[in-house]
Amino acid sequence: MRRILAVVAAAGIACGTASVAHADPAVGFGYTSEAGAYPFEGSASWTADQVDVWEYGDAVKVNAESADGWDWARLELSAPAGQQLHEGTYANAAVRQQNSPQLATPGFIAFRGTKAGGAGACAAPDATADFTVSRLVRAANGTVTDLDVTFVLHCSAAATSGEAHFHR
Repeated sequence: MRRILAVVAAAGIACGTASVAHADPAVGFGYTSEAGAYPFEGSASWTADQVDVWEYGDAVKVNAESADGWDWARLELSAPAGQQLHEGTYANAAVRQQNSPQLATPGFIAFRGTKAGGAGACAAPDATADFTVSRLVRAANGTVTDLDVTFVLHCSAAATSGEAHFHR
């Protein structure tokens, strides 16, 4: 009986991780980079009240900014051309330039900056990203009200892993 309860508890913990993230995310936006990664370096996180999400054109944009505006990061996520971003996994997304047209493959844009050091964006021609949208809810007017996304960016040989949670 104890073994059955242990298996049920372990399954609940394994399956419940995503549910806990939806209800009470640990961070609004956070990342950790391997040495040499760009444009993200080291690690950082912002609280849920420092994150905003909106949809413009074909991209869902995630903006994180410290209360004083000193430190910030942005992601832009898009589905392949002709599709709207939805829940699911997007593998080998092309890392594209800001305001570039939607591609036949999923798109991913990443910016990172500080007032002291300016801003950087991943623009390597062979850069890719994998991201999973585990929750994306839009209001009747199309406004994004809930978003949970994890990502791995390969702008160079080094990788950056992160997540964003937004719940209005």
